[in-house]
Amino acid sequence: MSKSPKDRRRHRVFATKFTEYHLREDECVGVRDRESGAWFRDHAALRLRAIQLPQMGDDPRWVGRRIQFWGRLADVVTSPVVEVGRPERWAVGNYISQAVSGEIAA
Repeated sequence: MSKSPKDRRRHRVFATKFTEYHLREDECVGVRDRESGAWFRDHAALRLRAIQLPQMGDDPRWVGRRIQFWGRLADVVTSPVVEVGRPERWAVGNYISQAVSGEIAA
């Protein structure tokens, strides 16, 4: 019997009614407006860590719950999650960790 390979996925998207929170493991690396598709470069949740998240594979059980992010200077609580999924490949290039220092978002 062979072992299944370790799941290496690290990115997930937790969507609320108006906003998508893109996480790498437990860190918020991108926040996007669902209506316009615009990325927020100054959202309070960016770079904060989620206090509690479902294990990979248990994501659907998180629908209806809120994510709480914490940081040294701020805490953020989202509105209820309406869906959880995987980010589109193109989205990763828009994450704050991919932004160039001094870049001004359009």
